[in-house]
Amino acid sequence: MSYNVARIKLGLQHKLKIGNIQAERDWGFAGDYVQAMWMMLQQERAEDYVIATGRTHTVKDLLEAAFAHVGLDYRNHVEIDPELLRPAEVLHLRGDYAKARQRLGWEPRVSFEKLIEMMVDSDIELLSRDTSKVLSFGVR
Repeated sequence: MSYNVARIKLGLQHKLKIGNIQAERDWGFAGDYVQAMWMMLQQERAEDYVIATGRTHTVKDLLEAAFAHVGLDYRNHVEIDPELLRPAEVLHLRGDYAKARQRLGWEPRVSFEKLIEMMVDSDIELLSRDTSKVLSFGVR
Protein backbone atom coordinates (compact mmCIF):
# COMPACT_ATOMS: atom_id res chain seq x y z
CA MET A 1 0.00 0.00 0.00
CA SER A 2 2.84 2.41 0.75
CA TYR A 3 3.98 2.01 -2.86
CA ASN A 4 0.55 3.13 -4.10
CA VAL A 5 0.53 6.06 -1.67
CA ALA A 6 3.93 7.13 -2.99
CA ARG A 7 2.71 6.81 -6.59
CA ILE A 8 -0.35 8.92 -5.78
CA LYS A 9 1.76 11.56 -4.02
CA LEU A 10 4.07 11.77 -7.05
CA GLY A 11 1.13 12.03 -9.48
CA LEU A 12 1.84 8.63 -11.07
CA GLN A 13 -1.48 7.15 -9.93
CA HIS A 14 -4.83 8.65 -8.94
CA LYS A 15 -6.78 5.95 -7.08
CA LEU A 16 -6.07 2.94 -4.93
CA LYS A 17 -8.67 0.18 -5.09
CA ILE A 18 -8.88 -1.89 -1.95
CA GLY A 19 -11.10 -4.42 -0.19
CA ASN A 20 -11.95 -4.50 3.51
CA ILE A 21 -10.45 -1.54 5.35
CA GLN A 22 -11.80 -2.71 8.73
CA ALA A 23 -9.59 -5.81 8.87
CA GLU A 24 -7.17 -5.63 11.81
CA ARG A 25 -3.57 -6.75 11.49
CA ASP A 26 -0.46 -6.86 13.66
CA TRP A 27 2.08 -5.00 11.50
CA GLY A 28 5.70 -4.86 12.57
CA PHE A 29 9.12 -3.83 11.31
CA ALA A 30 11.15 -6.55 9.60
CA GLY A 31 14.33 -5.26 11.23
CA ASP A 32 12.82 -5.88 14.67
CA TYR A 33 11.85 -9.39 13.60
CA VAL A 34 15.34 -10.13 12.28
CA GLN A 35 16.74 -9.07 15.64
CA ALA A 36 14.33 -11.54 17.31
CA MET A 37 15.49 -14.31 14.95
CA TRP A 38 19.11 -13.58 15.78
CA MET A 39 18.29 -13.74 19.49
CA MET A 40 16.54 -17.10 18.98
CA LEU A 41 19.62 -18.48 17.25
CA GLN A 42 21.77 -17.54 20.25
CA GLN A 43 19.78 -19.84 22.56
CA GLU A 44 21.13 -23.19 23.79
CA ARG A 45 17.95 -24.98 22.77
CA ALA A 46 15.66 -24.37 19.79
CA GLU A 47 12.11 -23.33 20.65
CA ASP A 48 9.11 -21.86 18.88
CA TYR A 49 8.35 -18.18 19.42
CA VAL A 50 5.68 -15.81 18.21
CA ILE A 51 7.23 -12.59 17.00
CA ALA A 52 4.72 -9.76 16.71
CA THR A 53 3.94 -6.34 18.12
CA GLY A 54 0.92 -7.40 20.15
CA ARG A 55 -1.02 -4.45 18.72
CA THR A 56 -3.53 -4.33 15.94
CA HIS A 57 -4.35 -1.58 13.51
CA THR A 58 -7.00 -1.60 10.83
CA VAL A 59 -6.21 -1.24 7.16
CA LYS A 60 -8.00 2.09 7.50
CA ASP A 61 -5.47 3.13 10.19
CA LEU A 62 -2.67 2.28 7.77
CA LEU A 63 -4.30 4.29 4.98
CA GLU A 64 -4.88 7.29 7.25
CA ALA A 65 -1.29 7.26 8.50
CA ALA A 66 0.30 6.74 5.09
CA PHE A 67 -1.72 9.40 3.29
CA ALA A 68 -1.44 11.86 6.20
CA HIS A 69 2.34 11.43 6.12
CA VAL A 70 2.37 12.83 2.56
CA GLY A 71 -0.22 15.52 3.31
CA LEU A 72 -3.20 13.83 1.66
CA ASP A 73 -6.59 12.59 2.84
CA TYR A 74 -7.01 8.90 2.04
CA ARG A 75 -10.74 9.39 1.39
CA ASN A 76 -9.91 11.35 -1.75
CA HIS A 77 -7.78 8.57 -3.20
CA VAL A 78 -9.09 5.22 -1.94
CA GLU A 79 -11.93 3.33 -3.56
CA ILE A 80 -13.52 0.28 -1.91
CA ASP A 81 -13.85 -2.41 -4.56
CA PRO A 82 -16.29 -5.24 -3.66
CA GLU A 83 -14.35 -7.51 -6.04
CA LEU A 84 -11.40 -7.27 -3.65
CA LEU A 85 -13.33 -8.37 -0.57
CA ARG A 86 -12.20 -11.80 0.62
CA PRO A 87 -15.01 -14.31 1.18
CA ALA A 88 -13.20 -15.88 4.15
CA GLU A 89 -11.61 -12.76 5.61
CA VAL A 90 -9.98 -13.10 9.02
CA LEU A 91 -10.99 -9.86 10.66
CA HIS A 92 -8.58 -9.77 13.59
CA LEU A 93 -4.97 -11.00 13.62
CA ARG A 94 -2.72 -10.22 16.57
CA GLY A 95 0.34 -11.99 17.87
CA ASP A 96 1.34 -12.51 21.49
CA TYR A 97 5.10 -12.17 21.87
CA ALA A 98 5.10 -12.74 25.66
CA LYS A 99 7.41 -15.77 25.42
CA ALA A 100 9.95 -13.84 23.32
CA ARG A 101 9.83 -10.97 25.81
CA GLN A 102 10.23 -13.29 28.78
CA ARG A 103 12.88 -15.68 27.44
CA LEU A 104 14.78 -13.48 25.00
CA GLY A 105 14.20 -10.01 26.40
CA TRP A 106 12.93 -9.02 22.97
CA GLU A 107 10.53 -6.13 22.37
CA PRO A 108 9.49 -4.50 19.10
CA ARG A 109 11.13 -1.07 18.84
CA VAL A 110 9.62 0.52 15.74
CA SER A 111 6.08 1.84 16.21
CA PHE A 112 3.31 1.34 13.69
CA GLU A 113 3.38 5.04 12.81
CA LYS A 114 7.16 5.06 12.30
CA LEU A 115 6.93 1.87 10.21
CA ILE A 116 4.39 3.46 7.87
CA GLU A 117 6.50 6.61 7.55
CA MET A 118 9.61 4.54 6.75
CA MET A 119 7.75 2.53 4.11
CA VAL A 120 6.20 5.55 2.39
CA ASP A 121 9.47 7.52 2.47
CA SER A 122 11.37 4.57 1.02
CA ASP A 123 8.85 4.12 -1.80
CA ILE A 124 8.84 7.85 -2.61
CA GLU A 125 12.64 7.80 -2.79
CA LEU A 126 12.62 4.68 -4.97
CA LEU A 127 9.96 6.03 -7.32
CA SER A 128 11.61 9.45 -7.52
CA ARG A 129 14.89 7.84 -8.59
CA ASP A 130 13.17 5.58 -11.12
CA THR A 131 10.98 8.39 -12.47
CA SER A 132 13.94 10.71 -12.92
CA LYS A 133 15.78 7.99 -14.87
CA VAL A 134 12.81 7.48 -17.16
CA LEU A 135 12.27 11.22 -17.64
CA SER A 136 15.96 11.83 -18.35
CA PHE A 137 15.63 9.57 -21.39
CA GLY A 138 12.61 11.53 -22.62
CA VAL A 139 10.16 8.71 -22.00
CA ARG A 140 6.83 9.66 -20.43
